[in-house]
Amino acid sequence: MYVGIHTVSLPQALAEARKRIILNLALYDRFARSPDLCDALSCALGQPGFGRLSIITIPFISRKAWLDEFLQLLRPGQGIAETEHEFAASRDFIVRLAVRHEGLVEVYETRALPCVPCIIIDDRIIFGHYAHATVPAEQGYWFSVNAPVDELLMWAASGRPAADATPRQLAAYRFVSDCHNAMRQAKRMLL
Repeated sequence: MYVGIHTVSLPQALAEARKRIILNLALYDRFARSPDLCDALSCALGQPGFGRLSIITIPFISRKAWLDEFLQLLRPGQGIAETEHEFAASRDFIVRLAVRHEGLVEVYETRALPCVPCIIIDDRIIFGHYAHATVPAEQGYWFSVNAPVDELLMWAASGRPAADATPRQLAAYRFVSDCHNAMRQAKRMLL
């Protein structure tokens, strides 16, 4: 358990990725403002044999009934002008990253309500929680578990976990399945 995402050593974890990174964090403006996170992603994407970085984001202009409420969960007390600026920074960061690492970055603009902030790095799942609170998610509790992510992704693709799945596997599967479903319900952005 970690108190605040800054205590997870995220730059180091990202830089050490060898197979995959899945980012399901809705907005990435704070990644754009962090040289450590930018360098870590570039390091991972530059590794020989690195598979793919999948980024799940949310649309700024949407008719989804949940978007306004979700934005208040994501950035409590923030005005529309600040939110627009963060969306622009997030979009710019994603586009620059995808262009710089062509063929290794997939971007999904999801239509699904984000349920939990989640980062999957190889076989490690890092997750926090959204809350109706004045404290943003990055300052909340964060957790990390190791799991057989390749197997869990296969389960997600099939639509159900294995019949003999353990309780621990089922718990980890929920996060992998959430990311998989967000990508499945998304518009894949061609950058």
